[in-house]
Amino acid sequence: MNESIDPSVDDCTPSLPEFPDAVGTGATILVAGTVDPSTCALGLRALCQYGRTDESAFVVTTTESADRTSTVYDRLCPSGGPSIGLVDTTSESQYLASLYGGTPTVFTPSSADLERIVIGLSELSESMSPNPDSRHLIVRSLTPILDHSSTGRVSDVLQRIAGLRTGSGIGFYGLTYTEHDEETIAALAQHVDGILWVTGGVDTPLTFDYQSARRFSVPSSPGPSYR
Repeated sequence: MNESIDPSVDDCTPSLPEFPDAVGTGATILVAGTVDPSTCALGLRALCQYGRTDESAFVVTTTESADRTSTVYDRLCPSGGPSIGLVDTTSESQYLASLYGGTPTVFTPSSADLERIVIGLSELSESMSPNPDSRHLIVRSLTPILDHSSTGRVSDVLQRIAGLRTGSGIGFYGLTYTEHDEETIAALAQHVDGILWVTGGVDTPLTFDYQSARRFSVPSSPGPSYR
């Protein structure tokens, strides 16, 4: 049975601003929030808004289970969106992939196993019907991955999986930027087209500020939004 949706996802909706135009142009975006972007399901919301029902998306979930992610996605996309395949790094009891159900899912018991995440995405790409025009890639939060792995290793993985996003598909890599140093943000910025700075959260209105990754530099004086 599906887990009930986290009330915080609904709590975010009244204060959610419009995504900047750059998000919907087939760009890869680092979504850097004062709270984890998965709390308000920003990647899934973007997928619902910009994706089509004849497209597919790969979603890596590192903070919530595959079941909860599917529940949230269905709730946010009542009219349907791209079909999704999941790599679930939060499961501690399931190890066998389920590639041919309603939502193809590959399980790995830890977000520390970067190679298994890459293999899982490869398995999904082989089992899901490809759309040559648009395929989306969402990593809901990099923060748990960075808790276990160096920035260099994570950067290598981002480079390896970049080709999974095709055409006008969106790429979303979330993280809680207040938990990482400036050098980490700068290194990750090299693998994206832009950075969507997100301030606020469940208890305060969200604000978005988009910055081209080409103009990003490590600030001389760290501030609340690293800008």
